[in-house]
Amino acid sequence: MPSKSQRHRTRTLPFCYRDEGLDFDVQRFATDGRDPEPLSLNSAQREIDLTARGQGTDEWTTATLEATLTLPEDVIEAVFPSDEVDSPPGKLYVACRCHDTIYRDRIDVASAPVEPGEHVVTITLKRDQFKGEIELRPYLVRTRDRDDVAAYASTKNVRLADALPYRLIVDHPKGDEPPSIDGEAISFSQTAHLPDGDQLYHLDFRNEGRPKLWLNADYPRVTNVLESRGSIGAEPRMRDVILDQISYGIWTQLVVRAVTSIDQDGNVEHDWQETVLETFARGLTGRSNLEAAKLELRSRVRDHESLGQFISDVDAEIQEYVDPRTQLINLMEEGLKL
Repeated sequence: MPSKSQRHRTRTLPFCYRDEGLDFDVQRFATDGRDPEPLSLNSAQREIDLTARGQGTDEWTTATLEATLTLPEDVIEAVFPSDEVDSPPGKLYVACRCHDTIYRDRIDVASAPVEPGEHVVTITLKRDQFKGEIELRPYLVRTRDRDDVAAYASTKNVRLADALPYRLIVDHPKGDEPPSIDGEAISFSQTAHLPDGDQLYHLDFRNEGRPKLWLNADYPRVTNVLESRGSIGAEPRMRDVILDQISYGIWTQLVVRAVTSIDQDGNVEHDWQETVLETFARGLTGRSNLEAAKLELRSRVRDHESLGQFISDVDAEIQEYVDPRTQLINLMEEGLKL
């Protein structure tokens, strides 16, 4: 009888991809420094209600999930050319997404050369960063480019395999209404402090310490799609593509503002600026030391000759972080089914 890793569906992609080729198992949960407790989920259960797991409290500030991520050897053999199988140029990570707050992050699990077998994963969540639901989905991705090899991916950062996701319920919407996107939908044409014209969204920095996202309610069909729930079907696929477009623009603004706010000692004034730099500064500079990376970025944005390359690097880094390609492919595949 074939193992689970041998029964994957194949995506409509021009290279080998193992859909649900990884095994992801969340096993224990803890809040606010308490001892972890077993979740005792059955094998088919992929939804975890965090509102019912406060361990004696109705609210939590920080939650920690303990999990294992298994990369079967036959998946490596399927998605890498034969000359790379012994030392696969791949890495594993768990993508963490919250549609309602346009939150995206990833938890690195294993770097190249990636090894088959079981990997331990610890995921820490801060309550004030989420609303509604969180999706956790692991991926195996390439880590370097190479010359094209028939039937295999050859581009850095291309995803090669994934696992069934977990849905974490952070809070429940009031009544039967779906949770709305974080921020506020409002008519731009009737609000004085928002820009005129046809903008879909606006990131408001009037309160520099707490930027706010406004969505243009003059486009109700768009805002209704953004409030859709679920992960399968035309509307959820469109929602994900729209969110990618919005989040790309938001992250670009936040990165540029955070970098231009770095002082001569490498410090910034606001917590959100520090969070943005923790997320992007190392990737933008190639430095492992965060403080050194911040000082380099400060220097680069003040040098007119290097500013163009800085903007190009920001674009590449945010494209990798947001990964709009995946949601576009999902939407295209959904359209082919209609």
